[in-house]
Amino acid sequence: MKTILGTEIPENIRGILYLCNFNYEKLSIKVIKEILCEKAGDALHLYAEIPNPPSQVVLDETYEGLCNQLEFLHLHMKDKKWLKQLSEEL
Repeated sequence: MKTILGTEIPENIRGILYLCNFNYEKLSIKVIKEILCEKAGDALHLYAEIPNPPSQVVLDETYEGLCNQLEFLHLHMKDKKWLKQLSEEL
């Protein structure tokens, strides 16, 4: 499994934080940086502490679960309905 930026995800990773820019006119989200964490709690902590509202985070206790969550996020990041809802929440 790879991140949106093409980084291969090692099997010890349990959290991924995407720092993103959001384009309200085009309803699009772009990952500008990613942070891979061995502990899900570390990713959650970074997400909470970094003042970047469009950022996205995925966490799971297992590698398989993390990959499933990431695939789900990747699909949403291309879905105009989801992006519209996100724009209203930001």
